Amino acid sequence: MMNTIFDRRTALAGGLGLLLAPTRPFAQGERPWPDRPVRLVNSGAPGSGIDLLARLLADGFSQRLGQAFPVDNRPGAGSVLAAQTHAAARAGESLLLGATGMASTVPYTFNGRLPYDPDSDLVPVAIAGSEFLCLVTHADLPAADLGALIRLMQARSGELNWNSVPGYAELDMRLFLNRRGLQASFVGFRGSPPAVLDLAAGRLHFAILPLTPLLGSIREGKIRPLAVTSSQRAPALPNVPTMAEAGFEELRYDPFTGLFGWKGMPENQRNSLASLVAAILTETGTADRLQQAGIVARHGSGTELAEVIEAQRRKVREAVRVVGVQPG
Repeated sequence: MMNTIFDRRTALAGGLGLLLAPTRPFAQGERPWPDRPVRLVNSGAPGSGIDLLARLLADGFSQRLGQAFPVDNRPGAGSVLAAQTHAAARAGESLLLGATGMASTVPYTFNGRLPYDPDSDLVPVAIAGSEFLCLVTHADLPAADLGALIRLMQARSGELNWNSVPGYAELDMRLFLNRRGLQASFVGFRGSPPAVLDLAAGRLHFAILPLTPLLGSIREGKIRPLAVTSSQRAPALPNVPTMAEAGFEELRYDPFTGLFGWKGMPENQRNSLASLVAAILTETGTADRLQQAGIVARHGSGTELAEVIEAQRRKVREAVRVVGVQPG
């Protein structure tokens, strides 16, 4: 399934059709859509990679569909605020852009009643990109690869500490350590920047973090990259293997960003928007702009997005069953 995400002849053909007919309406009952501005709610902070992706999509939608698509940033709470904002909007007046974890991970880890229905309120429309996560260590830690890190944890059981971006990646690493009987202490941080600082200073031993904030310390030789979780190598670190290449397929994780529609959104609208996303992401220069912000311009259909979410849910359910929901 995953390989089909990168073969977009059909999607591009649909997208080119939209380019030739930029004001083509979408039918919603007897009322054309969009007939008024549509908010593009997203889970990224202003200036983040997801924020840039949202603005590129919003500009493309506006140019082709003849309505404004104001970007509404709602970062925080593991994307719950963004999903809640989208779910509270009236049908047809909001789209949602965010990490798939809001549909696959948060429903199993949220403490309390989730303020949205991940199945009916988050309707998969398209895969709109992904970012790179990298397993890294402090440069002085005697572990040149993941196998060496595992042996070091075995020799120094319970002595090492680690951090991860919250959600799927953290649960996946906890499950990985549990299956191998490895003991290491998790250290929580409020975001990636302070974790990177402690990692560079040697107060944190290893971590799985977004690549973009790591690059400066990697280039300074303070942090050593061991592997990226994605199914392809990061262009910024072409010599660093993927988890699969390193021999640890179970830690492969493509942190996809998805575009979601509203409850009851018709299938023809979902398909048309997915083709439009593909057309926007393949415009000249778009991939380069996103890559600089740590986002890969990948695109796929709503069906493929739903399959990604379901695969992640199966892994999350297993991780929660084995290691529990951990405070992070």
